[in-house]
Amino acid sequence: MLVKELTETRNEINQIDKEMAELFCRRMDCAADVIAYKKANGLPIFDGAREQAVIEKNLSYIENKDYQGYYQDFITHLMGLSKSYQRKLNNANKVGYQGVEGAFSYIASTHLFPHEDKINFPTFQEVFQGVTDGSIAYGVLPLENSATGDVNDVLDLLFQYDCHVTAIYDLAIRQNLLGLKGAKISDIQQVYSHQQAIAQSKQFLNHYDFEIIPFANTALAAKLVQETGDIHKAAIASKETAALYDLEILAENINTANDNTTRFIVLEKDLRKKGNRFNLIFTVPHKAGQLANVIQTIGQNGFNLESIKSRPMPGCAWEYYFYVEIVGDINETGAQTLLQQLNEICQTLKVVGVYEK
Repeated sequence: MLVKELTETRNEINQIDKEMAELFCRRMDCAADVIAYKKANGLPIFDGAREQAVIEKNLSYIENKDYQGYYQDFITHLMGLSKSYQRKLNNANKVGYQGVEGAFSYIASTHLFPHEDKINFPTFQEVFQGVTDGSIAYGVLPLENSATGDVNDVLDLLFQYDCHVTAIYDLAIRQNLLGLKGAKISDIQQVYSHQQAIAQSKQFLNHYDFEIIPFANTALAAKLVQETGDIHKAAIASKETAALYDLEILAENINTANDNTTRFIVLEKDLRKKGNRFNLIFTVPHKAGQLANVIQTIGQNGFNLESIKSRPMPGCAWEYYFYVEIVGDINETGAQTLLQQLNEICQTLKVVGVYEK
């Protein structure tokens, strides 16, 4: 077999790329037509069944089996871009997070929604309010950390607001000590950061006689150090935050646990239709054995209880509500039977999440 000259092959690739660019634009124009129709008819942007059918149909066009896996990745990514563009046209491309640019919630948001507009809010509650009133389409908030536990404020807000978990994202957390350019650790007297970041870095901090000052979040702490211009101040935050505020990394990866991970949730107003996990929040009568009855019912119906958390009921001393994550498809007959049985046992029961994991 004759081997083509490299220049000839590259010219052929350039021509193919040109044709693909033209076809990409045509496809995105069609996506605009689709969203116009969906808006006019009140239809959701995401249609899981349609998406799977498109993937399967496109794979049937690929005769070379070696290419099929790559093409599936390609078409899946292409459809993701199409949905992102449709959300933008639908004015539903706004993503809210708590904190400022550079905070870990912002970093998680950029991974989850690389093409959408990011809006920062001072508090967790304002993110929930934004999702509820429609001023943002999505909220990205921390739910728990592998080293320091639950973010209780977010759990309480899930109990209070009519918002739903539609995705879970685990972000590896690497804390760093940041100071002004030219500063050394020996110069540092005060260290600012969010309470969780301080707790995650406790072992490192115990080696120094720093004044530890809790702050609203890690990125705001870094911003403070940069704005004061004080060589004696430092912040605990991410590498991304160091770059954002032109700070120097004085000590890298100072978190005690090497597997330090924060689990973020994506909030939306409406519940997803499909997923392999679903989350419930419920209350039970304040009597012996009621919680055990719920757990037993979940197990007897063949479902794995992946996580359970308890929180004090607002205004009811020594009474609690419970948040659980259950493995399974909520649309299955067994899941519907489970929900019916739990409704009979629980005082209140709310499905707060359906998502893929």
